[in-house]
Amino acid sequence: MPRATSAPTPDVITDPLEWAQHYWREHGLEGGEVPFLVFSSLLRYHRMAVAAVEDQLRAHDLNLTDYLLLMTLELSDSGTRLISSLARSLMVHATTATLATDRLETRKLLKRSPHPTDRRAICVTITPAGRDLVRGATKSLSGMDFGLAGGAPENLRKLGEILTELRRAAGDTGKAV
Repeated sequence: MPRATSAPTPDVITDPLEWAQHYWREHGLEGGEVPFLVFSSLLRYHRMAVAAVEDQLRAHDLNLTDYLLLMTLELSDSGTRLISSLARSLMVHATTATLATDRLETRKLLKRSPHPTDRRAICVTITPAGRDLVRGATKSLSGMDFGLAGGAPENLRKLGEILTELRRAAGDTGKAV
C-alpha cells in the first residue's frame, strides 16, 4: 500500500510564500490568505525587478527616480513638464522631484524655467544631453526586459492587463497628469 505523502515541514520549505502559506494555515488564520500571498509575492518580485533595474542604471550614473523623471520628460510632447506634474506622475513627494531635478540640472541633463503664466510654478525641460543619456539607459534596460527577464511576452501582457485592472480599482485613473 502506498504511503501517504505529507506536506513538507517548515524547516525544509525554501520558497518564502510556501512557508508563509504553511504557517497561515498552521495558525488557523481566517480570510485574506490569497490576497496576502499575492501581495507578498508582488512585493518580492517588485524588489527583485527594481534591484535588477537599479543595477543596470548604475552603469549610466542614474538612480531609478532620476531615470523615471528623465523618461517622463522624454516621453512628453514638448520635453517639458511642471515639477508638480512630475511628482504626481512618479508618485513621489514634490520634494523628491525637486531634489532629483537639482541633481539632473547640475549634470546639465535638464533645465528649469519659470512657467509662462503662473509665477509659482516651475517648468523642467530635458536637454539634448539628457535625451542621449535616457535613451542609452533605456536601451540597456530594454536588453534586460526592464527587470522582467524570463517572462513570456504573453504572460507580461496579461500581467500588465491585470495590474491595470487592479490599479484602476484602487483609484489610479490612468489619466495623464
